Amino acid sequence: MSKLIAMVATAVMVDGVRTVIQPGEALPDLSKHDERELLANGLAMDPTVEAANDKAKKIEEAAALDSFRAARERVQAEQESIKPAEQATENDASAQGNAAQQKPAPAAKSATSKK
Repeated sequence: MSKLIAMVATAVMVDGVRTVIQPGEALPDLSKHDERELLANGLAMDPTVEAANDKAKKIEEAAALDSFRAARERVQAEQESIKPAEQATENDASAQGNAAQQKPAPAAKSATSKK
């Protein structure tokens, strides 16, 4: 049986005597049923399981960070690949802007417009 740590004050029977185990203290050896119920309700924790969960969480976070960095690099590479095309269109747009600054021709009157 693994050593559990009490998360809350827990009353247990030790050698036929009711004993209160304070939070943070190790619980005595318990039956599998008692261990399962205390763990399921968050009243106790198993330090070895918590350490394994922490390690797995760190590995998962590192993998997510690597995935994010790879995605960011793909997006930056994509943006770099289209940057020269944007500069060429900007030059075309500025040429069109100069032409648009000239006075536009008056709009033709439609047959349905009233005076």
